Amino acid sequence: IILNIGKRVIGMVVDAVSDVTSLAHDQVRPAPEFGTVLDTAYIDGLATVDERMIIIIDIEKLMTAEDMGLMDQAAA
Repeated sequence: IILNIGKRVIGMVVDAVSDVTSLAHDQVRPAPEFGTVLDTAYIDGLATVDERMIIIIDIEKLMTAEDMGLMDQAAA
């Protein structure tokens, strides 16, 4: 997968891509709060398509997060 993050273009290797789905704004619900059990800082929302739950992740936040150590702050 090719990503544009900040001012960089990077490639990410994934195991598989099963679908590419377009979602309308009204299909996306806010991510629930899980307290300290699960950090939802990188989750933009949840959607349901054909009885499947889709977790929408802010990939730029995730990749530039300090604890991930994948991208330096210059990319942000």
